[in-house]
Amino acid sequence: MTAFSEFIKHVGRGEKGRRPLTQEEAREALDMYLDGKAELLQLATLLMLQRVRCETSEEAAGYIQSLRGRISPKWHELDIDVDWPCFAGKRRQPPWLLLAAKLLAKNGIRVMLSGHMAVDAIKYQVESACPALNIQQAETPDDARRILAEDNICYIPLSSYCEPLIDLLALRNLVGLRTPLNTVARALNPTAAPYSIHGIFHQGYEQLHAEAAQLVGDKNMVAFKGEGGESERSPRTACRLSGVSQGQLFTEEWPTYLEGASGKHGEISGEFLQTIWLGDADNHYGECAVISTLAIVLKMMGICSEQEQALSMAREWWEKRLS
Repeated sequence: MTAFSEFIKHVGRGEKGRRPLTQEEAREALDMYLDGKAELLQLATLLMLQRVRCETSEEAAGYIQSLRGRISPKWHELDIDVDWPCFAGKRRQPPWLLLAAKLLAKNGIRVMLSGHMAVDAIKYQVESACPALNIQQAETPDDARRILAEDNICYIPLSSYCEPLIDLLALRNLVGLRTPLNTVARALNPTAAPYSIHGIFHQGYEQLHAEAAQLVGDKNMVAFKGEGGESERSPRTACRLSGVSQGQLFTEEWPTYLEGASGKHGEISGEFLQTIWLGDADNHYGECAVISTLAIVLKMMGICSEQEQALSMAREWWEKRLS
């Protein structure tokens, strides 16, 4: 077995000597730490060296494989359609993505939301909004199975499916920077759903997400710079996404959907989202965020073949949500 220090040397040598880890090396390195054969200091050093020059898709893929190996296969038995990770949190807008997810569920598509409350304490976390929207949380696959049978939608916290990752995400607070594992957390797809949607904060990472997904064998996913880094489209700007469709990499541009709107919002809460869902209040920006986000999912799933068709169907679903 390779000594962990060798992985650090590969990444941290001088300019002419260093190189990225291969996918297999990255998987082995994280496995060694998770198996108690390496120290946290060693793993943190490796992750920070990768952070400085940006992790490669191969390194991300290796970490994804390692962490997926820690997830109980019982989660795979839930027959989920869409994996929807929510790890960034919101600051300027409420999590409109939850209303898009509810529309999918209302129309018979099974959605698994996931995330972690402690990733960024200064942001409003998606998990906080779920109770007001009647999106139930599960701690076990059996809990999730019962909830999905009733609602077609469920939220699971990271602690329920990959607890070892929690302490590793906390490294961000210790070192002041995100690590490659912040990328990887969005890509775990704990229920092995055939479709997945990833939100990113920094433009350019969408391609890395797509390439890593292809390397680990994911067949269909999309990644794009979302509002606040969350898996929600900002309708105020054009959207460039990268993804995998039937195992093949692709890129796509979606034009601006809402011209001239402000990106700021007052109330950020699940209760506010519920008033919009029930039609007790109106918010044009929010409706456009829901519709434009939902359209991306509808096109990814092949329910619609063209952007305009997907947007039209998303609008129709929104308008009929209470019928």
